[in-house]
Amino acid sequence: MHSAAWLSAFNLLAVAGLCAVSAFMLWQMRLDAARRAEITSRSLVQVLGRDIARNIELYDLSLRAVVDGMKRSDVAQLNPELRHMILFDRAATALGFGTILVLDQAGNAITTSQSVYPPAFNSADREYFQYFATHDDDELRVSPPSISRLSGQWVIMLSRRVSNPDGSFAGVVAGAIFLDYFRGLFAAAGADHAGTVTLYGPGGTVAMREPFDPHLLGTSVARTPSFQEILKVRSGSFIGPAMVGDGDRHFVFTHVGNYPLQLSAAVPPSDVYADWYRQTLSLGLVVLILCATTVVLTWLFGRELSHRLRAEQVTAALNTELETLATTDALTGLSNRRRFDEALAREWRRSVRTRQPLSLILLDADHFKGFNDRYGHQSGDEALKLIARSIEAATDPSHDIACRIGGEEFAVILPDTEAVSAEVVADRIREAVAGWKVPHAANPQGIITVSGGLAQTPLIPAVDPAALIAAADAALYEAKQLGRNRIEVAVQAATRLRHASMHGHS
Repeated sequence: MHSAAWLSAFNLLAVAGLCAVSAFMLWQMRLDAARRAEITSRSLVQVLGRDIARNIELYDLSLRAVVDGMKRSDVAQLNPELRHMILFDRAATALGFGTILVLDQAGNAITTSQSVYPPAFNSADREYFQYFATHDDDELRVSPPSISRLSGQWVIMLSRRVSNPDGSFAGVVAGAIFLDYFRGLFAAAGADHAGTVTLYGPGGTVAMREPFDPHLLGTSVARTPSFQEILKVRSGSFIGPAMVGDGDRHFVFTHVGNYPLQLSAAVPPSDVYADWYRQTLSLGLVVLILCATTVVLTWLFGRELSHRLRAEQVTAALNTELETLATTDALTGLSNRRRFDEALAREWRRSVRTRQPLSLILLDADHFKGFNDRYGHQSGDEALKLIARSIEAATDPSHDIACRIGGEEFAVILPDTEAVSAEVVADRIREAVAGWKVPHAANPQGIITVSGGLAQTPLIPAVDPAALIAAADAALYEAKQLGRNRIEVAVQAATRLRHASMHGHS
């Protein structure tokens, strides 16, 4: 009787504990769902914001060059063909950018990036022209979306004032960015999988939206409560009413550089928790079945004690196998991003404790998107396997940790390794990849190559693993900028950048 009572009490405690644990897990899963959705949206708007700001900055450099050229009397006196060649660079004709207009003080077209002798054209009634005609402002002006008179397409106009030597108004230099260009950026960043992603122009006008709706282009949402919330700070998140449509949305937003542009990703809460609802139903059903089963199997408890140890051993072995699978990249057999983060954090702590150097190599396949587009993703997978084999051949598995951390991105952690030795390892990997001589038509090298960035503590004054990754990533970016198929060391890359900066100021 006492045994039965204790067994019943244990049964009730087990059921209560199972319910409590299940409720806790469900709550944590709900928090994780919201956190993952926000991280995904935040990453998307940050990537898009950086791309858009960089493209506007590059286009603005072309406008500045035209403004500076128009200020020079010797340029103005040149023949039209030579003046056109001096004023307009190749960036002015890049894909997605419209014609650059040079307008005189009456709004008449003097010249354009597309034609030495432009057709008769007047833009005196345009918003940007009227603004500069009445304001002594030398800054870049970004105008609300409008339909171009030249192309008939939706554009955002970027413009700058041209002044006479005495500071009086001499005209305007204006260029257009097609809204379809932003649509291409949205598609490339995967905005179609992140709810509703919107780019707002000056005055809260819709410049681009995914899912795309041409009827919403140019529509102002400036008076909506959610847009007013976006204007309060440069970036953040909140739950508010939809700007277009009904219901609430979970907004993640950011401002694009220092321009009057904003980006937001809006997801209905029901979409954020859709998977969680399904998991809740599944887990709830499982818990009910387990509780019923626990009651039924209570009388078998004593007989099953002898098998418990063996079952635990099998479970432990399975968990070990699952742990291995969870930290291994299925395609290449290298460690995955999860193992990379854990290993780097562990080696970082050990390096700080023992004051021994720690080197990190980041590698990236050059022009890999072009390889996939031309040869297909199956060939791309084979190429990634070859890169992985090259990394394994150049590293010591008992000492070094090789990982695949992204699509075509790899990393090698080298504990207790100086930068010189790490650079030797990185060069071996680079040479091994090139040695396969896998044809790659989209790569100027003609074969598959990799570029790498190397950072090493304490050579790099990084305060945490993330800073070391950032330093290696900056060196990788420098290697890409310098022609690819090369390895750059973080300190070397930083020194080169300082030298380039000093040369630019001299």
